[in-house]
Amino acid sequence: MVFEKRKFAEQQGMKSSICHLSSVHNALDTRIFYRYCLSLKTAYNVSLIAVHPKEEWREGVHIFPFHRFKNKLLRVSFTWLIMFFKALRLKADLYHLHDPELIPCGLLLKAFGKQVVMDLHENVAEDIFDKPWIPFKKPLYWCFHFFEKRAVKKLPLVLAENSYEARYQKMGADYTTILNYCDVSFFKPFSEPVNRDSNRIFYIGILLESRGLQQISGAVYLLKQRGVEVHFDVVGELYSSLEDKLQALPYWNEVASQIHFHGCLPLEQGYEISRNAAIGMCIIQPMKNSIDSYPTKMFEYMAIGLPQIISNFPLYRSVVEKHQTGLCVDPGDAAAIAAAIDSLLKQPELREQMRKQALQAAPAFDWSMEQEKLFKLYERLLKLP
Repeated sequence: MVFEKRKFAEQQGMKSSICHLSSVHNALDTRIFYRYCLSLKTAYNVSLIAVHPKEEWREGVHIFPFHRFKNKLLRVSFTWLIMFFKALRLKADLYHLHDPELIPCGLLLKAFGKQVVMDLHENVAEDIFDKPWIPFKKPLYWCFHFFEKRAVKKLPLVLAENSYEARYQKMGADYTTILNYCDVSFFKPFSEPVNRDSNRIFYIGILLESRGLQQISGAVYLLKQRGVEVHFDVVGELYSSLEDKLQALPYWNEVASQIHFHGCLPLEQGYEISRNAAIGMCIIQPMKNSIDSYPTKMFEYMAIGLPQIISNFPLYRSVVEKHQTGLCVDPGDAAAIAAAIDSLLKQPELREQMRKQALQAAPAFDWSMEQEKLFKLYERLLKLP
């Protein structure tokens, strides 16, 4: 029935316009662009305002650039107002916001009679305690909580995880949970490796201290001390603060030539590099949000048949160990990470078994199930015939 309504709207030339907004994420963010925008373009006119170097059309999506403030205080203070005027100019039928700092923008758009959805990629309130750069954490938490309780009464929510549903149930929020599963069909071309027997390990995603780059670098160093040379391909935007911390490691000069930073790339270019990798790395450090939330990379690695080494959180283990698609390790223990890498590199038969298991299990976590929830939400809000 939902599909028939959608086809009828397309045939009648009645496509509604949807605008996604993010002042923090890059325009080619996996969830925003590759999941949402590319899925929605079949039934809607889709535009995206996000961090990007230029205005362009990409795969049927109209991208408008947004300049991200480096100063966090300026970002929180003024971004929402700038984004409001940019969004209003597009005259979309529905606006989908992806950053908590854009809540005032969403409320203002709502006051102008627009349909607005707020997408919470993580448990924002709890995340305040996980970010070391945030001062006065408790006062800020209660301030955000006070503001959030009032905002959720007016804005429908999309949650990326089941773990914080209870929080918004208590607030009486109108929410839809859309999990970070991956589009298996998109990743199918990358499941045909060029060289899974290499000595290369791979990571793609945001590069923060919490993503385990220091611990993986330590593992590369320990392996080198044992005569095992491993090369680490890293795809993502390297922030200067993390770069400084990596270069401050006492052994950095000894491993720097083995760690290859490819920068922020479109998803398809990033995963092209993965074809020559033997192992995918997902060493996320223990924080409230990370422990209770699925990492997108876990499912993407499964979809391309890449054996993975991942943090040993119970939620991650419930997938990786159940389907035997990788090894789970203590994310803070460089020696344990090194041992896991060494073990998999020395066991090509085990890696091949994990590859097959991953490809077999991946369809159970396909984006198509979540995509339909998104379409149903939009159709309800837009009151499509």
